[in-house]
Amino acid sequence: MDTKAYNILIIEDEIAVRKSLKKLIELRNYSVDEAEDFSAGVKKIRYANYDIYLLDLKLPDGNGLQLLKKYQSKMEGKTIVMTAHATIPTAVDAIKNGAYYYLEKPLDEELLFIQMEKIVEFSSLKDKNLSFKKELLSQHTSDEIVYESKKMAEMVSLAKQFAKTDNTVLIQGSTGVGKEIMAKFIHNNSRRKDKVFLPINCSSIPEQLFESELFGFKKGAFTGASDHYGGRFIQADKGTLFLDEIGEMPLQMQAKLLRVLEDGVVYQLGNNAPVKVDVRVIAATNKDLKEEVNKERFRKDLYYRLKGNFIFIPPISERREDIMPLVWHFISVFNNLFEKKITRITKEAESFLVTYSWDGNVRELKNTIKSIFSLKNNDSITLNDLMLTLHETEKSLQRSFLTLEEHELNYIKEVLECNKNNIKKTAKILDISRARLYRKLNALNIDIEVEADDQEEFELENV
Repeated sequence: MDTKAYNILIIEDEIAVRKSLKKLIELRNYSVDEAEDFSAGVKKIRYANYDIYLLDLKLPDGNGLQLLKKYQSKMEGKTIVMTAHATIPTAVDAIKNGAYYYLEKPLDEELLFIQMEKIVEFSSLKDKNLSFKKELLSQHTSDEIVYESKKMAEMVSLAKQFAKTDNTVLIQGSTGVGKEIMAKFIHNNSRRKDKVFLPINCSSIPEQLFESELFGFKKGAFTGASDHYGGRFIQADKGTLFLDEIGEMPLQMQAKLLRVLEDGVVYQLGNNAPVKVDVRVIAATNKDLKEEVNKERFRKDLYYRLKGNFIFIPPISERREDIMPLVWHFISVFNNLFEKKITRITKEAESFLVTYSWDGNVRELKNTIKSIFSLKNNDSITLNDLMLTLHETEKSLQRSFLTLEEHELNYIKEVLECNKNNIKKTAKILDISRARLYRKLNALNIDIEVEADDQEEFELENV
């Protein structure tokens, strides 16, 4: 083994022991530095890094174990503790605080060098592992796209080609695969990268507000239009507009969007003059738009206008090679965010991660790792961590979904309670007749006595 590159620090107060140990180690071609006491050791450790520390526990101005605790981040896994007063509790304490090995004086030279070589090998493996992880992330991280699979490599290559043009792009994939991240990647690699990237979710816009939201309006264009609003296309001028879940856009708006894509102008509500815009549109959907066209729920002409540059992002279950690079990426992100130091994943946990279904795709994987961080106080992710986190997620999902009848029951109860069981007020708020409200209450097994004023109406509607 070539040991010339390895630096050793001997912290030993007995000069004869220190000098003989130094000479012995230098014969093996290690580079050796010395410290005669606790204070000298502190100065050496503070301003230099060493590959191996040989530490005497009993020093004239302090305890070697205190030094190990103080600089554990530097000395952990690299320190051989030496003492003439060996006890089992002391040895256990030293190992707990980061010592690699514990030797009793007088030192067994053969055993000393065996342990030193093990430290060198262990450090080398750690460095290679860290280097591998960094290389893995650097090679397979394009902005925020982390991958290792051939499928994603092809998609990223395609995205880079599309980024060179201003053509519209259609990105298709299941919920949670990373469609917006891909859209940002295209934007960040385009000539528009220094301009705005504006995302809008089409499924979140009420149908009657689509036109004003996308194209804007002039003051007084309709009741409530108390000020001028530019609209998303004008806000994204010179940049990129990302239309997520475009399959949810109403047919009437699809025709108007197609006109904007063809002509490069928008017409604001209340303004007959065209407004010129320079916007690159990237659309995304979790639906099969061709199937939607066949069912007449999506315009054929808009579909063909969008699909000229098409990217399909496969679900993570079809590119399992990407799972562990993504996991390590999320660990790095959340270590910084939560100020933690998770550095290990057990074999059982890794096996589970790469075989689990991940129906929610990358988003579910990310949220699972994030949830684990809120509970962890050590450096490892275990199978138990994953099982607990996923179990709690499933339970919360089960609690969050109610039937329509349950929603109706809860809402009626809430309105009744707010109005102190006043039928007249409750029916008015619900916009139904009092007789109909009584029937609802009976159907839902809510026992409310029919008031005298309502008895005749109730009987008539039930004839």
